[in-house]
Amino acid sequence: MSTELQKASTFISRLLHNPSLGQYTPLQKEEQIIQFLHVNAGQLSPTLSSPSFFPGKSWNEVFGILVRALFQAVNAELFPQIRQILESRIDFGFVSFLDERHADESQIREQVYNAVTGILTKPEARRTFTGAHAAIHFDVCDRYIEEMFARKSYAHFELTKVQRLRMGKPEVRHLVETTLMLKPVIYLLSAGGGATGGEEVSGVVQNQFAEKVLAALRKQLTALPESVLSSAVNSSMSFTENRFVEATARIAAIFAARSKSYQPDVRVDRGADTPDKSWFNIARRNYKFYGFDVKMLDEFYKTAAENGW
Repeated sequence: MSTELQKASTFISRLLHNPSLGQYTPLQKEEQIIQFLHVNAGQLSPTLSSPSFFPGKSWNEVFGILVRALFQAVNAELFPQIRQILESRIDFGFVSFLDERHADESQIREQVYNAVTGILTKPEARRTFTGAHAAIHFDVCDRYIEEMFARKSYAHFELTKVQRLRMGKPEVRHLVETTLMLKPVIYLLSAGGGATGGEEVSGVVQNQFAEKVLAALRKQLTALPESVLSSAVNSSMSFTENRFVEATARIAAIFAARSKSYQPDVRVDRGADTPDKSWFNIARRNYKFYGFDVKMLDEFYKTAAENGW
């Protein structure tokens, strides 16, 4: 490790161990720190370009060194978590319900791990994975899947009658979580190196681009049925513009967005809306921009309201 990277790693380590970030996932911490660097560039630049740190470097050069150190530090914590999710949390037995030819679970785990960790070299893929990983890490959508099967309302109908999933509640949960794990693969064909901060965008891609990504994924993730790959790719497509988007993809898209800034055990002020209820209410007003299924948002809003979520 170069002297510059060592200095950057020491600086980043102090930021990562800030107690205020204690409940965040690794990628949520990463986003908070990148935002901190952007907001405080004016104050940080004179110090970090001094002889004690990175003499003679411009702020853009310093920022690049810090982000590289940040990615390395976050990956050291994140990648073992990805491995643990694939080996201990997601049961890939659901694959046999979709296509018995794709039933080698150890091969599936290895291919998914390699695909996800490989794509996370791209900043835009990391930003997409922030919410998807948090949704799994914090069990955000599990309780909603429980309610879907108990209520047997719109979302359940879309899963069982429209997408025609012939599987039980546990298998549906594992399929949705696999879709979430693979959400960043939409950037498989992008050059990478995009902005690591800045304005929030919808993250929605067009049909033609999605088809190209799916074709490339078929060659890389041979152990998974195409229906699973399609669900992952289509979780980045707009349902308002493409009515064929699978229910699992729509659910994953919503909960990846919901979980991006999710914090467990948030204290709610008296009279204020609970976090999920508040988020779904806002999402219902902006559903077209993000391409969400507004009927699903309505259902999840009612679920959150009735359960105090």
